Amino acid sequence: MKSFKEYLTESQKTYNFKIRVAGDLPEHFEEHLDRNLQKFGLVKMSKGKTAPISEKPMDFPQLQNLEVHNFEAEIKYPTVPQHLEQYLVDNCTIDHGHIIVRGEFDPVEAQQQETTSNEEYQTMLTQEDMGGESAQADVGSNRVMDLLKELETARKERDIDPIESAPSGESKDIGDTQNNKAVIGS
Repeated sequence: MKSFKEYLTESQKTYNFKIRVAGDLPEHFEEHLDRNLQKFGLVKMSKGKTAPISEKPMDFPQLQNLEVHNFEAEIKYPTVPQHLEQYLVDNCTIDHGHIIVRGEFDPVEAQQQETTSNEEYQTMLTQEDMGGESAQADVGSNRVMDLLKELETARKERDIDPIESAPSGESKDIGDTQNNKAVIGS
């Protein structure tokens, strides 16, 4: 039978984070980042991968024409990405608008992975046949004629005369004489 200590060492859970830094990195930034992540029990950290300069970098829409450096870190200490991000801003001499920390199961991260798939995007407008059924019967004068036919059949199905249901009778307070007196000054 295993001891409690063995169970505890086997159940060591690690937490993965992606750290993105936009712009030029300060000198010895990777070493500084590694040293600051030691507080959270850093297991391993990948070398920084640099994305090419783009007009609007992903995750940094407020910045323009900058490269983005991506780091992946695995730590032992449970924390939230916001806390880790603030800690790195405070200790790594980097502007808060230039760093983003995302957790392993962040929905934004999953969405970005879906959009950056390896499939080549093909525009539908340049193709002769865009697929699907033709919608020409539902537009233009064809649709006008269909609409008029639908209205005519609806009118024939409806045998309700709106005047027929109006109450008829004599009213004692209404006479056929006209009012000849002026409202003002009478």
